[in-house]
Amino acid sequence: MPAPGQHTAAGGQANIRPLNFYNDRDDVVRRVPLMFTIDGVPSTSMSVELAARALGVRPGISETQGMSLGDYRIPGRVPNTLTLNFDGGGDVPTFSLGDLRACAEKGDTEYFRKYFEGKVVIFGTVLDVEDRHITSKRFATAAGAEGAQVPRCATPRVLAGGKFVRDSISGVYGHATAVNNMIRREALVEFGNIGAGAAGAAVAALAALVALLLPPVGATMAYVGFGAVWTAAAVLAFRYSVVLPLVDPLAVGFVALAVTIGYRFGVADKDKRFLRKIFALYLAPAVIERMMASENPPVLGGEARIVTVYFSDVAGFSSFSEKMTPAELVSLMNEYLSAMTDIIEQHGGFVDKYIGDAIVAVFGAPLDDPDHAANALRAALACRVRLSEMNQNPAAFQGYKLGQRIGLNSGEALVGNIGSRRRFNYTVMGDMVNLASHLEGANKYFATSIMASQETVERAGPDFAWRELDSIQVKGRAQPINIYEPLAEAGRETPEQKVHAAAYAEGLGLWRARNFAGAAEAFARVAATDPPSALFQKRAQEFAQEPPDTDWQPVNALEGK
Repeated sequence: MPAPGQHTAAGGQANIRPLNFYNDRDDVVRRVPLMFTIDGVPSTSMSVELAARALGVRPGISETQGMSLGDYRIPGRVPNTLTLNFDGGGDVPTFSLGDLRACAEKGDTEYFRKYFEGKVVIFGTVLDVEDRHITSKRFATAAGAEGAQVPRCATPRVLAGGKFVRDSISGVYGHATAVNNMIRREALVEFGNIGAGAAGAAVAALAALVALLLPPVGATMAYVGFGAVWTAAAVLAFRYSVVLPLVDPLAVGFVALAVTIGYRFGVADKDKRFLRKIFALYLAPAVIERMMASENPPVLGGEARIVTVYFSDVAGFSSFSEKMTPAELVSLMNEYLSAMTDIIEQHGGFVDKYIGDAIVAVFGAPLDDPDHAANALRAALACRVRLSEMNQNPAAFQGYKLGQRIGLNSGEALVGNIGSRRRFNYTVMGDMVNLASHLEGANKYFATSIMASQETVERAGPDFAWRELDSIQVKGRAQPINIYEPLAEAGRETPEQKVHAAAYAEGLGLWRARNFAGAAEAFARVAATDPPSALFQKRAQEFAQEPPDTDWQPVNALEGK
């Protein structure tokens, strides 16, 4: 309470108001009281009285609505308090009382009119030893003098010799901020307990839903993104004096996210992980994911799709398999099939089945792949390179060296679940599949390792170097087909491959023009190092000695597969 002399100087009780602050449990001042009860008599706080007199209104007090100034109801989550909006209050202009006395003695009335007319003026101290408070602005408190330092009137400013980092402000700035908040209607609006609880429950529910719908990593990233959006929304709302609960909802949401992910990992997804692990040994990952994502069980049926079929076989399998024990043979084939399968799947292929030493794979199904022909070719070339590397290691195939034949064909095929009503397989069927199988077998006639149809060549595009081998007629097909050997990706051919391809192309052109002697000479240039050229050289020499009939067509009919 003021001393009697102070009471008289202030003009009595009508001009005396309490100015105490309330501290939160962490000793931080975030709110100021609006009214006190002294000796059973209610009394408004000093900041309320100053704002009311500046606005020319009388404070309105209601047990249900709280306090209002005119038509402005002062918001407050804690009853009988105003939550300070230091951002809305701005930097309070600060004057030196000594400078103002010198200005008055100087008679500079214009200075007083410029800075004080129509303003609420509060006298206070800015000492470092008393009336200091830690407030919600403690992280933004600047070093040195507090408040906005305005130009002086009559005395020079005394600069501090050093910088002082403060985490507290003088009490006068708290009262000034409260007055500004009420006059400008910028007091902070906080969520009540119900609102804050609802926000936390909503964020927790959203986090749990995300954790149920997305994989753990995706759910975590989505929640981090949501946290950034929520924080940005809280900052934006604060610019309009609305305080969104920030830490509590995000913390509750994180707990809900972690608990839900733990529940999925330990309970809900346990069976799915087991099935995925087991079926991964039998089906392609893409097929498993499609089964897991589908709400309906798989059914018989298929669809027509443009795909590339990959057939491969081990050359001379029977010649060495009969010399090995079953255990040795299984170990060798597992080593070979594992290496080739890894390459096929790395290039987007789906291994349909293994038939002994043969691999049947599909590119372009079950997942769409517009580059299925190019990817199948890259896989075939990579398999050829990998097999050559494994043959250099005697331990890879127990001392044996393996050769392989690969046939590639592109076109429309029936793709889907095919089989009986009780048991079926995701596979591919159609005439183009049979042709791919024939091309694989045709490699042994030309002593090549990879052979592709013209359809595959056209769909693969210009990214590969080829040579046309021949026009052949396979068993079961009336129309001849042009066959090609992929050499390498474009620009990566070896000098030897380029020489072979040029001589072979010259010889094939002469062969088709019935110039068999010229064709034999062209093939002879590279026959020693190129088996297909050696084959054609022999055939050209035979036709040079005994020319075919005039109705002869340059088509090679293959008797077997």
